[in-house]
Amino acid sequence: MAQQPFGRSVFRGALAVLLSFSLTNLTAGVPLSPAALPAPQGNTAVAKAAGTASLNFPPAQGDQVTLQCDQLADNPSDPHRVGDGVSFSQMQADQATSVCGQAASRGARYQYLYGRALAKARRYDEAAAQYARADQAGYGLASFALARQYRDGIGVTADGETAVRYYYRAGTAGIAEAYADGGQMFFYEKPPNYMEAKSWFEEAAKGGSGEGYADLGWLYQFGYGVTVNLPQSFSLYSQAAKLGNDEGIFRVGLAYRDGIGVDKNPAVGCQWLIKAANNRHPYAEQEAARCYYSGTGVDQDREAAFNLFVKAGQAKLIDSRVIVADMLESGDGHDQDSEGAVVWYRAAAEQGDAYAMTQLGVHLRLGKGVAWSESEAMQWFTKAANMGDVQAEESLGYGYMNGLGQDAGQGRQDYQQAAYWFGKAAQQGDGYAQLNLGVMYEKGWGVTQDLEHAKGLYAQAAASDDKQIADLGREYFSNVPEAAAPEQTPQRTAVSSSKDSSDMWAAIVLGGLAIGAIALLSGGSSTSSSSGGSDYNYNYNASIPTDSGFDWPSSSSSDIEPMQSSPTAVLQSDPVHTYNGDLSRSDIIWQQ
Repeated sequence: MAQQPFGRSVFRGALAVLLSFSLTNLTAGVPLSPAALPAPQGNTAVAKAAGTASLNFPPAQGDQVTLQCDQLADNPSDPHRVGDGVSFSQMQADQATSVCGQAASRGARYQYLYGRALAKARRYDEAAAQYARADQAGYGLASFALARQYRDGIGVTADGETAVRYYYRAGTAGIAEAYADGGQMFFYEKPPNYMEAKSWFEEAAKGGSGEGYADLGWLYQFGYGVTVNLPQSFSLYSQAAKLGNDEGIFRVGLAYRDGIGVDKNPAVGCQWLIKAANNRHPYAEQEAARCYYSGTGVDQDREAAFNLFVKAGQAKLIDSRVIVADMLESGDGHDQDSEGAVVWYRAAAEQGDAYAMTQLGVHLRLGKGVAWSESEAMQWFTKAANMGDVQAEESLGYGYMNGLGQDAGQGRQDYQQAAYWFGKAAQQGDGYAQLNLGVMYEKGWGVTQDLEHAKGLYAQAAASDDKQIADLGREYFSNVPEAAAPEQTPQRTAVSSSKDSSDMWAAIVLGGLAIGAIALLSGGSSTSSSSGGSDYNYNYNASIPTDSGFDWPSSSSSDIEPMQSSPTAVLQSDPVHTYNGDLSRSDIIWQQ
């Protein structure tokens, strides 16, 4: 279930990579985005029509083939398992499919085990067929496996109503987690059916499901279908934690850290978060990494923080991917590695993170850690600017002003586009953009020449908390002539730090080529303001931007593999440890 993500604040620097951390705030939220679940139809009464199931399907006796199948594929949660059972991640698919395929004729138990082996071999449609045969005989484990396949559309067409019916059958067999899963289906129904969800979660909790307790705790924390009751929420999370549920452990950690339904104690909270992280709960890994970074509840250890952020990034948590990139760029917790940083920025950018898009664009513009490509840089700046990222807006303006990356000849300047994007950034309080736009109005580049307008923009910049911007704003303001000179056309000349020698390049370069530092461990979500808050309002007559006409890069590096010797390794994430966004899907006891 979704919480608000913690924010990242962007701070400007000049012609430098200044990737640093703010440790002033540990109250960041955790973005638990829900998976896209097909909505069930009807209610529990409809689900009951599916009938009941059982787990009373013991192993066959005196049969070596069935015994070997049990040894190769028994679910560790099966009360009739032979030995300890075999986790889904440890199953040997080739051996299990061969042996259990022979045993499948011995009845429902072995049809289910054959289905489990087929699922491990990724033969999902065949697995669903075997599960269906076992379910017809009333085997609850097969019902549960089928429910998840219909929920996710794996090997079958996704069907929420069918999934709920199978979840109900599995629940009647004594699989309490099936009630928790079914309740989540109702929670994500459109519109949500909170009362049905609550009823199913309560059944799950009655059956001893830690997941059910955690789900109920979530309802009481945020008031879905019930009155908000934070102490009750904490009590439910605590019960889930006692049952060993990773989501419950994680939520207890957040509760202590942030004072949610219990007295605030960040050090105790971090201990719980670290415990959940040790069980590979991705969001707990991300929050535990913050604990190690700041030394809250544990000795400060930047390397341990980096490694935990990497693990969370492997599970596709965008913020962790950005943090890893910034730590690699700055050499914080790991050797400085711009190439590795680019890999992680690209991964987060391809997931839609505007800040990562901008940083990737800057690296491409500078050729830092990646082959120089102004054309691709401008594409990423465009995408991030369209999402409102102020540094991207400024960098895009710089590109249009200089004619960078716009066509094969690398020479098409567009001063109206430059003015438009500088104006967008200036409206967000960016001091460099205010200076740049002021110069354009002073000189009449891409806009109608307007000295008073230019002075107003310089005045805004002069009020900035950034001394460099403020000094330039005062200097530029004092140098505005009394009368307008004839409109001038700027030439593409060498970049200079002097307004007198180039009239605008200094401000453009200072802002456009800067890589911002981010307050990765703070809870804010807004970009920093370079302006001191002048009340001067302005309009500009720049045209609306047009499509650049370029295709986006086709290369993808969104799936980051665990760190080995190099942070640039780009492989597939381990599916067992990839958090799929459900309420508390961190446990895999009943997987298949």
